[in-house]
Amino acid sequence: MEQQLASTQTANELNADRICGTMFISDNLPFLRSLDSESIDLVCIDPPFGKQQTFEGMIDPPLTPAESAEERKLMDRWGIYDAATAYEIGIEWPDQSGMTAKFSDIWDFPRRVAHDWYQRLEHTNPALYLLIESTRYLQDDGIAAYISFMAERMIEIRRVLKPTGNVYLHCDHEANAYLRQMMDAIFGTANFKNEIVWQRSPGRSTGNHWGNTTDFILFYSKSRDYVWKNTYHPSENQNPTRVPLDAAGVRHGKSGQAWQGYNPTEIGRHWAVPRTGQLARWIEENVLPGYPDIEEPHERLDALNDAGLIVWSDSGRPAILRPPEADVGTKINNLWNDINLLSPTAIERTGYPTQKPQALARRIIEASSSPGDIVLDCFAGCAYVPVAAEISGRKWIACDMSPRAWTVIRRQFHKHPDLGIITEGELSGSVESRFENADKLIKVRGPGELPRRTTPIVEQQPIIKSLPRLQFKRKPVETSNEIWQAFVDEWGTACWYCGAEKAADRRELHLDHIKPNKGDGTNDDCFNRALACAPCNSDKSNNLSVEETIDKALKDGRIQTPARRNEVLRGFKSRHEWAKIRWTRIKPNPS
Repeated sequence: MEQQLASTQTANELNADRICGTMFISDNLPFLRSLDSESIDLVCIDPPFGKQQTFEGMIDPPLTPAESAEERKLMDRWGIYDAATAYEIGIEWPDQSGMTAKFSDIWDFPRRVAHDWYQRLEHTNPALYLLIESTRYLQDDGIAAYISFMAERMIEIRRVLKPTGNVYLHCDHEANAYLRQMMDAIFGTANFKNEIVWQRSPGRSTGNHWGNTTDFILFYSKSRDYVWKNTYHPSENQNPTRVPLDAAGVRHGKSGQAWQGYNPTEIGRHWAVPRTGQLARWIEENVLPGYPDIEEPHERLDALNDAGLIVWSDSGRPAILRPPEADVGTKINNLWNDINLLSPTAIERTGYPTQKPQALARRIIEASSSPGDIVLDCFAGCAYVPVAAEISGRKWIACDMSPRAWTVIRRQFHKHPDLGIITEGELSGSVESRFENADKLIKVRGPGELPRRTTPIVEQQPIIKSLPRLQFKRKPVETSNEIWQAFVDEWGTACWYCGAEKAADRRELHLDHIKPNKGDGTNDDCFNRALACAPCNSDKSNNLSVEETIDKALKDGRIQTPARRNEVLRGFKSRHEWAKIRWTRIKPNPS
């Protein structure tokens, strides 16, 4: 048992390191809680989508008598004898005919969400709590219960991820918007990386709306320091290509020096000799070890020339002759339309109606983890992630609530004899010839055989974010015309910034904001207004203070002397004080 074995662990060993290559049959919440903190490099999951229906497909092919006997043997070992017992333990009772694969995607609070967890959530993560409550209003309790179910598990997934870890969550249009906000509340908006659009099929007929041919994959990291590797569509180019060693635009300095009689600045270009990127890495790995360490462009040119990589055009411009094997292809972005749903005859087919292709998981795994890293799939019924991880040279841990997932994962690995995998239960008796060279054993453990957590269980600390009181746009107590007229009646038509007399016309004498206009009405009242001629208003704009605007008027000659400048400043302050006193008389009663 994993509990017994855990006691032999060293203090520095995380339990995830010991259970790689294991399929756990369990509700994934207690399973996740049994994993050590910061022990997983990548989580890739394809959970139910919140469709409020039961999905059922035909297992292809149906279970053999030996496979059915193995399922019953495992369930007997775990003390599961009927559907009622399975429900109590929190796992799914598989169809006993061995012919169907099904799962329930129906959600409600009484069966799916623990009351005490939901009560604590209001205090530990109010943003998440309010999101779920809003979902109840916008959708219904079913989708809200689904988001609660996912949130409870995502909180644990964040805990078990290493600081450099990533998580990919597969979903569709039904709950995508709510899941995205749920992930924001748990991982933080700064750690959102991509919403990947996967075109699963080229099209389908619809009635009165556009066809839904895409799913979505939400990509989040644990922190800003996360594992990432660019991936590329393979190049179709079969011939060498020329990569110019100069680029458009003149740079100054050494980049304009001539080399081998060619000076790019003479035609408005500059040297652009690669030192980083895919081409430079290929050169280092295949032709010139240490090439990226050569700093000076001309020294890199000499090294490339000595290695025979430089060719010259008829017009006398040098270029690198890049062979086809050095062409990495086109970078893959967040629209994936080159991986389709599995065909009915695909060798990967299991019979699960929502099965995803292994190529989808391989792209994720190879971009967001490194060889030897640990990949976790805690919704692993179709086994597409464990197989993809094994093919990609990663370790893996899987969990699913149906015992049938063990049958599926064994079948899926049997389809890849080159991996050298043998599954637990095949060790006794004769071993089929395809496993003669097997060097890896994958195991199965039940709901009572979860790993023992060795890292401390820390109570989730409140992360209540203090929000300031909302401010709304408001209407000023007086209109700008009323303020302008009150100022003119009291002080006449002189500009407050330069003292120039103007006509009693708002086109000549503007009503200025002393502090820049916020646009929300909160500083439009008379305590923040002044009369300004057009030149002073233009000078001040949103950049100058009152004194700076008056000094500008002095500099430009609209104020004749420094003594007059001081007189204008005193006048401004006197008028402003009058406006503030006037405001206290007319402002609304706060009650």
